Amino acid sequence: MISALIGSVIMSAVTLAMLLAIDITDKALNKVGKYPLTTQERKILIDAGYNLEDIANINQEIKSLNFND
Repeated sequence: MISALIGSVIMSAVTLAMLLAIDITDKALNKVGKYPLTTQERKILIDAGYNLEDIANINQEIKSLNFND
């Protein structure tokens, strides 16, 4: 009887830990790709022939990305 109770407590703790891990991972994945271009990325784009207006448009596209769909 005691072992069943201890097993239930352990199972509940493991389930809670798993749900917390999923929540933390989900929050981290929602932030992916939401950062503006770095200086190095801008330089690469300029070297590739893009102008500052194109780079501004790319930054706007990055801001408008929605990974929740």
